[in-house]
Parts: sequence; C-alpha cells; structure tokens
Amino acid sequence: MPIDPARRIPPDQEGTDDIEILEVVSVDENGEEIRDVPEEAASEDDVELVFEEPAESDTPPEPDRRDEEIRDLRDRLVRLQADFENFKKRGERERLDHLRYATSDLVARILPVLDNFERALLSVRPGGTADAVVEGIGLIHRQLLQILEKEGLRAMDSVGATFDPALHEAVATDPDPSAPPHTVTQVFQRGYFLHDRLVRPAMVRVRIGGDDDGDPGDRRES
Repeated sequence: MPIDPARRIPPDQEGTDDIEILEVVSVDENGEEIRDVPEEAASEDDVELVFEEPAESDTPPEPDRRDEEIRDLRDRLVRLQADFENFKKRGERERLDHLRYATSDLVARILPVLDNFERALLSVRPGGTADAVVEGIGLIHRQLLQILEKEGLRAMDSVGATFDPALHEAVATDPDPSAPPHTVTQVFQRGYFLHDRLVRPAMVRVRIGGDDDGDPGDRRES
C-alpha cells in the first residue's frame, strides 16, 4: 500500500523511539487519499466472512452428566431393592399372623363348651346320681360336635364297612365267623374327615377269615 508523502516522518524524528502514528490512510495511484470505497467498486477477490451458529451435534453428554445419571439410577435401584425387601418381610409377617389367628373364630365358639364342662364338674357332689353327670357330658359332647360339623368336620362310619387301609388302622382282629371277612367289627377310635380330606384314620378291629386269612394290616401295601 503506498504511503502518503505528506505524512512522512520528519528527518529530525527518524531513529527516535517515541513515534506516534496518528492515522493510517490509503491513497490511490496519484497519491490522493481514498475516503469511501463504494460497494460496487470492491474487488471481486474480496472474501466475505459469514459466521453461522454451530449446529447441534449428536455427541455424547459430558462425563460429569453421565456420572450424575449413573448415580441417580443406582440410587433408584437401591430404593427399589429396599422397598421389595420390606414388602417381603411385611407379607411374611401377615402370613404368620394369619396362620396364628386363623382359628380364632373356632376357638371363640368352643369356649362355651369349656364353660359347660366346668359347670358339669362343679355340679358333681358326693352322693349325687351318675345319670345326671352322664346326661350333662352327653349334652356337652353334642354341643362340641355341632360346632365342629359347621367347620366341615365329618365323623367316619366304619362299623360294618369293608376294611380300607387308606381309611382304617387295624389294631386287632376278630375271628367271629358270623361277620363277613375283612370287615370292620369294632371301632376303638373314630376317624374324621375335614370336608373331603382325611384328618385321622379310624382305629378298628377287623374280621379275619375266608380264603386269604391273615393280618389285614399287612394288606396296606397291596
């Protein structure tokens, strides 16, 4: 770029360090100062700088943000595990409480039976009649049986029935020829069902005899 000759540094100031440049201007080929250059006069080689906003990239989040998300997920997992453990413990407590108090209604209905037993024992006096005691015990037995029948208890009718090792426990034999072979002739302890499930087998005496004599208890495995 040419320098305006009128603005040259005086000779007496050459070589000095304290030089102040007041203004730098452009001059044309004739040495005249160029003030404003119209846009249409700009060179075709001029470069136009365009600044664009940076586009959003798909780059992964910063490491600090990923660590924060991982910590948040870990905390949520720990809380879920704690809630699940509390749920299991609470369910186990409720199950045990249910098993412990499931028969509370039945026990409450049996309490009057105990009251009647106590009254019967207090009514027994020296010199009293045995018939009154027997009658009182019979009433109490019927009362208790009625309560249990409402709960689904059913007594087994075994006398005269064919011996069944799944239902009967043979503890004695009967050689009486008047009874059919392998039939129950006496019950020592009654068997019971709860609804359709066997609660306790009956302890019975069984008639032996016929073509395959032997202990009926041995036929349980057959």
